[in-house]
Amino acid sequence: MKQCPRGHIYDEKRSAECPYCNSSGNSGFQPIGGIGGGAAPDFPRTMPVTGAAEEPTFPSTMPVDTQAPVYDMGGGNSGGMSVTVALDETPTGISPVRGWLVAVDGDKAGTAYNIHGEQNSIGRGQKFDVNLSFDKTVSSDGNAVIAYDARNRKFFLSPVLGKGKNNVYYNESMLLMPVELNDYDKIQLGTTTYVFRSFCNESFTY
Repeated sequence: MKQCPRGHIYDEKRSAECPYCNSSGNSGFQPIGGIGGGAAPDFPRTMPVTGAAEEPTFPSTMPVDTQAPVYDMGGGNSGGMSVTVALDETPTGISPVRGWLVAVDGDKAGTAYNIHGEQNSIGRGQKFDVNLSFDKTVSSDGNAVIAYDARNRKFFLSPVLGKGKNNVYYNESMLLMPVELNDYDKIQLGTTTYVFRSFCNESFTY
């Protein structure tokens, strides 16, 4: 098979020249496919592939803003979030006292720490609800949590495992899982022993 300058494909064994271009109706040549005589339309020649198609141009990737939103401890912030409000707070912002931890030995013997509703974190530092900053053996990552269950008027003590270096003891036993707290239960945190007393219980609540 051969291709003429105008792009026609013909059998060079049957015709010395392109039968499509030179067809005059008397050559007796019948084009392939039963197409009649006459000049064939002039198709453009097939162009060779010169390479990959040109890729579209996209804008450069911009870096992600890694600056975290700054939160306002007063309730508003530029990140669109607000500080969590305790469920136990009254409309006037008061968090009612539900019980106490009272130090019974050491330099702080007789000092009482308020226990409020919901979760009460215990550790060394201002971020904890019960701040035991005087005792360096209490973890700054938190040692324990006292939770008040308002529905059932019960208290529970839980350890913060994997945080502090020192153990927490409940009634002389190492605390490894949550336990229910009852009046006069003893809790050892760091070098000080505390006694728990409830204010809200089966007999009274707000």
